[in-house]
Amino acid sequence: MSDEKGAHRSRFSVLESFRFYWLLPLASVIVWWVMLIALMTIWAASDYRIYPSEDAGSHVPYVSDIAASGVKPLFIACDAVQGTLFVLALMSERYLRHKGRLERNRYKAEKIMSTFAIIFATIGQIGLVLLSILDTYRHHRAHVICLGIFVVGIGIAAACSFCEFAMLRKKYYEVHWLRFSYILKLGWFIVAIGLAIAFVVLMGISNPDPGAIVEWTLAYWYGLFGIILMVDLLPASKRSQQREQKGGYIFGLDMTGSSRNLTNDAEVNCRSGTGSLSE
Repeated sequence: MSDEKGAHRSRFSVLESFRFYWLLPLASVIVWWVMLIALMTIWAASDYRIYPSEDAGSHVPYVSDIAASGVKPLFIACDAVQGTLFVLALMSERYLRHKGRLERNRYKAEKIMSTFAIIFATIGQIGLVLLSILDTYRHHRAHVICLGIFVVGIGIAAACSFCEFAMLRKKYYEVHWLRFSYILKLGWFIVAIGLAIAFVVLMGISNPDPGAIVEWTLAYWYGLFGIILMVDLLPASKRSQQREQKGGYIFGLDMTGSSRNLTNDAEVNCRSGTGSLSE
């Protein structure tokens, strides 16, 4: 029994001391963008062929048109890996806030938004994997439904994450990192909504090329959300390093005992560099 408890504590100590959670969203972005570049390269190498699933008169294929023709295993594998890393990144943020290595959630609504972001991101990523399996050439209707699940799921997850940071920003108004991430999320969300609306509108016109171009743009833009998640997780790495260098202290705060809820004004000022804690 003692060995089991020791192994359990050891696993959690590894999680608590790990400094590179920011690599999860970065790896997710790399896998996603490499996949998109590979698909475009395959299309160019084929002398810009017209794929069987393309509409008549099309000169620019959709992402799924290329993926459904000969490279389906690559598409499925990359989507599955990217989706797993993306969800793990959101789960890591929740964990790091719970452990106090990122600014803690003060209110229940913040925790609810964070949990909803994880849930809807998981739903969206499941939709992405399913659409890669149910390709647009053989299962067009199911493919479109799964695409809708992916877009709506990720959209709601991004909105929930934005709402969480809006609430965190009000409490930790001195923490510049939170304000920076909040602005990035707001900008990303506005552009993503605009691109999604344009994509839906352009799908209804006779010329399919503008819709395909917007889809490629939206696909690359989606990857930028992973970069924002990386920005969110970077402070945990710096604070962990500070803890090692100062013998268990993070920015002057004793973190060697039980986790503390870093929410009062003096502690916020200490983290942002505008003040210090008194004994």
